[in-house]
Order: sequence, then structure tokens, then C-alpha cells
Amino acid sequence: MNNQPKPDSKTYDDLISDVKKGIIKVPKFQRDFVWDLKATAKLLDSILKGYPIGTFILWETDQRINDIKNIGGFDLPETPLGRNVQYVLDGQQRITSLFAAYLGEKIQKAGEKKITDYKDIVVNLEENLEEKEKDIVTVKDEAEIYIPLHDVLNFDYQMGNELEQRGFEKSQINKISAYSSAFKTYAFSTVTLRQNDIESAIEVFTRINTGGKVLTLFEIMSAKTYDESNNFDMQARWEQFQKKLNDSKYENISPSVILQILSLIISETKECKRKTILSLEKADILEQWDDAISAIEKTIDYFRTVLRIPVSQLLPYDTLIVPFAYFFLKTGKSPSGQQRKYLEELFWRSSLSLRYSSATESKLAADIKKVDLIIEGQRPPYPEFKLYINSPEDLRTTDFSTGNAICKSILCILAYHEPKDFDSNGKVLLDNSYLKIASSKNYHHFFPRAYVRKNGSDAETPYANSIVNITLVSAELNKKRIGAKAPSVYLEDFADENSELKHALKSHLIDLDDASVIQNDFTAFLKKRSESLHAEIQKRIEPSEASAKSDPVHEMILQGEGQLVEFKSTLRYDMRTGEVNKKLEHVIAKTVAAFMNSEGGSLFIGVDDHGNAIGLDLDYSTLKKTDRDGFQLHLGNILDSYLGKDVIKLWKLDWPIYDDKQICHVQVTRANKPVYVTHEGKEEFFVRKEGSSQPLSRAEEHEWNRGRF
Repeated sequence: MNNQPKPDSKTYDDLISDVKKGIIKVPKFQRDFVWDLKATAKLLDSILKGYPIGTFILWETDQRINDIKNIGGFDLPETPLGRNVQYVLDGQQRITSLFAAYLGEKIQKAGEKKITDYKDIVVNLEENLEEKEKDIVTVKDEAEIYIPLHDVLNFDYQMGNELEQRGFEKSQINKISAYSSAFKTYAFSTVTLRQNDIESAIEVFTRINTGGKVLTLFEIMSAKTYDESNNFDMQARWEQFQKKLNDSKYENISPSVILQILSLIISETKECKRKTILSLEKADILEQWDDAISAIEKTIDYFRTVLRIPVSQLLPYDTLIVPFAYFFLKTGKSPSGQQRKYLEELFWRSSLSLRYSSATESKLAADIKKVDLIIEGQRPPYPEFKLYINSPEDLRTTDFSTGNAICKSILCILAYHEPKDFDSNGKVLLDNSYLKIASSKNYHHFFPRAYVRKNGSDAETPYANSIVNITLVSAELNKKRIGAKAPSVYLEDFADENSELKHALKSHLIDLDDASVIQNDFTAFLKKRSESLHAEIQKRIEPSEASAKSDPVHEMILQGEGQLVEFKSTLRYDMRTGEVNKKLEHVIAKTVAAFMNSEGGSLFIGVDDHGNAIGLDLDYSTLKKTDRDGFQLHLGNILDSYLGKDVIKLWKLDWPIYDDKQICHVQVTRANKPVYVTHEGKEEFFVRKEGSSQPLSRAEEHEWNRGRF
């Protein structure tokens, strides 16, 4: 048996020609091109002097895997149809350097702002080959009399004449010609692996890169599943999806999540171990990919709206996405009240037992069986889940850390109550970039640590960083307004500017009137708040027999504004001037008309752009009849006036209570003919585009309405 690949050689021109023809390719699982000019110059100097530079290992195959399409701005050609491709398994930095030097390109490397000009690699004409210790190929700054390496590599008879006209001496031109010949005749050592299966190629790459890059499972699966005919590039698809998630503030979700979901759905054993994932068929992955991505989206929407976890940094584990996505994939719909209750129990028990801190794959396989029970309407047992929080005391002794899943669980509970800022009563806006470290601006110790260290007893100071002492506040509030003041002091300051401070503190599970807050009693505060937090935990891990109630209006508002949802703070009261502003009424009419001319939607009046509840009292104060009936009558008159009475059946009102405030929900149905806004004698046509109400010209309106009405 003699399967050993035979060594071969290629000239410089052959190498470059094969790269330019798309025959030699660099697979995407190789690391980015990182060599600088000096490293490339050193390589070329070794070649000029005839030194060995190592062997290029290539994998020749008729398969197509995802490869690098562009090097620093230079587009690489596709492999010709019917030709085998040779992927570089070893020597990527060297072959990319040779290619860049040959072309003399200006290249911007990944992650760098500066442009690297490869024409700055030069041949020093003052040095001679006999002086082996001196570099002949170098960078421009280290030579006085030189010629760009690019010119040497591309030297011919015509260039020799041009150099002579530019004043180069005959001896210099002869030296350039000799150097050019040395480069062109250098024999690059190559070994070509001709086993067609990708597993062999990946095994070779892994073995020869033991001291370098280790391929992740995702990189291996990206290579295995690449499919040109179906335009499927797993890595590119996931990166595109990640950008979409970033808009929802769910950043840096591990790609292992999608692989685990696919494996649990596709594999007969319902496992997601490495071996099982590697054995998945490409066709099955391509078939299930879009549904799996959709299930992740539904899961994140569920986390954001039902569990009210606004940002990914608060999520105890990325892995929690997997069982929920499995549920959505299996059922194709949102959970019922009973299913919702049991799914949430799974979420909280997993988080508070540090379920996914180790042996994740085997635990996921077991937890999927629990999800199957939930789908059947049964409550799963949890004998193997050891909870680490079993009493208020356990909470008090838990030191705050942003990397701890239990701390993140408590932060999720705090976020569920949509904490309000102490000064403005507006929703605290949380940011992933601020939440990564414990010293973040979003984390406030209600009893400032400096205050506890200075005024607390020896028994109290160890608890200054307890998770129970943590509140979520807006970035600017913490450092600039509170500092090391006692709670009673800084809260008194906020009470002067926020008449709803008691309501704001309630959203943090803190009672403004409690003696521990009034008297700055840290021990009593910890006891009271730990009991409140523990009660919240118990509600989540010991669900009642009654089905969990959904709050569709609240969940819709938490989703934020978009194509089907719009928020307006007021109907007619101008919050900047404190007066009636008729232009705001016109805006309301435009929004309703835009929904009618599109797919319908929901307009919430009394909710600001950030989802804060403003309520209707400000508008009530501007009306003759200062109550809901007066508001309803006036809104109806506005819509009749601007849109006409014939659309009256396309909108209806309801009056939900949101965050303890009455708001107005205008439910709008899609129209079966164009709806115009009549304003100052002119008709305007509005539609919903990119999450806002936009006017269309007559030509655009005609195109929009064609085949629609």
C-alpha cells in the first residue's frame, strides 16, 4: 500500500498563474493574512538566495468549500468549471505574501486601517549575493539605491530599455535581470494531497497546525456544508444573522447554538455531541437551516418580550436558546399558557443550577426530553438540577460578578420589572457594552460601596458587593449623581425632580417608605430585598397550577417600533412647549393612513419612543371633556376629518393599562382601497416603509397600488 503523496515543484510564475486562474485557493478556515512587509521581504530574500522556504501542502479536489474571495481588497477569481481546485493546507501566509509582492498591490488587512503598499518592498542594488548576511530584498526605508521588487519580478527586455533611459547603469540592469531570473527559476516545493474527502483534508490541516490555529467545530462544519449551487456558505449566513441580532441587542451569540439545534433536530439519537454534529449530512443541514434560524429569532423575541431580557449580556447562558428554539421548531407556534409556565421553569432552574457550566452537550440531550414533555402539556421533573439559591440568605452571600450565571439570573429578574431611572422615571436603557464588567455604569450599588466601607459595621462591609445590593440604572446616573452618598441623601435629591420616585423604586423591588431606606440601615435593607428577590425566584421555579397569563400589549410594546407598531407620546399635547400642537394630530392621521395602505398595525398613544409609559393625562388636560370619553371623541373627529368617515370600520380603540398608566391602542386594519390624508386642501398618500410612515409621489403610489387594491 503506497498512498504517500509525491513531492513536486512549481516555479514562481506557475504559482502566481494558478492563483490568478482560481486553481489555487485559500480555504476560509485559514487565519487572516497577517504578515507585514518586513516578513514578506525576508521570505523573498531567502528565495533570491536559493534558501529553502518550506513545502506548500495542497489539497486537490473536485469539491468546493468556502474559500477566501478577496485578499486585502484584491478580488480572487472563481475556479474554472470542470477544473479541480487546490486548497492551501499549509503555507497560506507564504503564498499570499508571494502573490501580493508579485502584483505590487496596495492591501488593507483585516482589522487594520492602514494600507500596506507592496511596492514598498524593494531590491537593494548596493548589496551583492555574495554577502549572504546582508538583506538584498528589504523595505524602501532601509535602502538608498533600489528598485521595487514588483519591477524585478516582472522584468523583461522592454523594462531593461526603460531603466536605461531612466539612468540606471548597465551593471545595475544586468543585476536586476539576474535577480529576476533567480526568482523565476526558483523551484517551490509542493506536496499535493489527492484524497477527495474533506475529512482527510481537515485531518491533515489539524495535524500540521498543532502549534498554530485549531479549527473550531463551526469552521469545520462551514467547510463541509459549503454549497455553491445552493449559494450556501454557513459562515457567511451566520455572520449575516448576527448583524440582524445586533439590532435586537442580542450580540455575540455563539455559533455552536445553531449547530446544537440542527443536530438535535436532524440526528436520530437527538444528541448534539461533536461526533454527532460531524456526522450530519450536508443536505439535511441545508434543508433545516432556515427553519432553525427562524426558531432562534422566535426564541430571542420570546426572551425579550415574555421574559423581558432586553440584552444578550444578561442571558445566563447562550445555550438556553437551544431548548426554546427546539420547542419552536417542533411546534411551529408560540407556547400555550401551560407550556409557557413550564418552559420558564426550565429556564430558571437551568440558570440557578449552573446547568450549562459543563458537559453542555449531554445535558442538552437530556433537557430536550423535558421539552418534549412540555410540548405534551406535562410538567417535567428536575431531580438532577441542584439549585444554588434556596433561601434569602443564599442571595445575600452571593457576591456580584457579571460572569456568574446566578448573578445574571438575578439581573434578569430585575430587568423583568423594567427598572425606572431614579431621576426621570424613564425606563433604564441597558447596553451590552456597559454590562460586560462589574464596574459598568449600568450597575449601581444601592448602598454605595464607599459608603458601606466608611459607615458600615465589620459585619456589614463583606456584603457591600452582594447581588442583593445591585440595581440597574442608566449610565450617566450612577457616577455623576450618586457617588458615595447615603441612600436617604441621594433619594431626597431625586424626590425633588421625580414625583414618581416611589414608583421608580418599586420597579427595583425597593420600598421608598421602608425604614431601612429612610434610616440607611444596610443590614435591614439586605434582609428585606433578599426576601423580595427570593419570592420572585420561587414564583419562577414553582409555577402555580393556573396557566400563565400572557400580556400581548406589553409584549408588543417591548418588541419596539417597527413595520407594524408605532409609539406616540401624545395626541396633541406638545411636551416641549406645554401647549396644544395641531401638527401632532396630523402626524397621528398620517400614521393610521400608512397602516391602512400597508398591512395594518398598532398605534400606541401615551408611549414614548423608548417604550416609556406617558399616559393620557397630558392630552386629557387639553380637552373640553377631560377624560377617556373626551379623548375618544376628539381622536375620532381627527381621523374623520383627515381620512374620511368611510374608513371608520378600519380602526378601533382599546384602553390597556401599561406600567400603571392608561394608554390608547389604535388597532388598524389594512384597507381594500387607497386611503388619503386630506390636509390644507391637498391629498397625501402614506405607507409603512422601514418601520416608519413615508409619503409617496403619484408615480410611486401607482406602483405601490398596482395589484394591491
